[in-house]
Amino acid sequence: MKKIKDRFLLGVIAGLGGNMEKITVEHFFNRTGLSKSNGYTTAAGIFLKKSDIPKQYGKLVGYIADNMIAGGLGVTCTYWATLMGKDNYLLKGAGLGAAEWTTLYGVFSKLGATAIFPVKPKDALATYISHLVFGATKMAITVNLGDTRLFKPSNLTLEIDEPQSLFPKSQSRDKLNTRGE
Repeated sequence: MKKIKDRFLLGVIAGLGGNMEKITVEHFFNRTGLSKSNGYTTAAGIFLKKSDIPKQYGKLVGYIADNMIAGGLGVTCTYWATLMGKDNYLLKGAGLGAAEWTTLYGVFSKLGATAIFPVKPKDALATYISHLVFGATKMAITVNLGDTRLFKPSNLTLEIDEPQSLFPKSQSRDKLNTRGE
């Protein structure tokens, strides 16, 4: 199978795939009555008043925002995988998901980033678990679909392995040094 070499594309795919699993876990908690919370409601609360979120367009805004955030977090995941390596990727992914939950659902919500705050303890625990799954899934997708060269910390720019090769010979170091530099 051909692997993905572009970190941005890989990250968006991983983030959306991880979000599908997060949504699945949230639906499970919602159906069993353990929680009433979900990511799209929290995401919609970034843009809308609480009373507008349950409406048709409010839900649409929530779905779009939730997936946009997930795609962006997937891109950051590819860079984290490069910096941390591929070993123990499920644990690293779950840790990344927990950190994102703490930041987005904890700190930013407390600062007023969403109209959906505060939440009940069971809802907080359910979203924490769904974010563990989100992080582990997006890291698994990243590691399994990404080209192995993406995960070498010394190679943060896969496309430009030797940046000095971009300059023509006329601008070589020797000519620059003749000016007294």
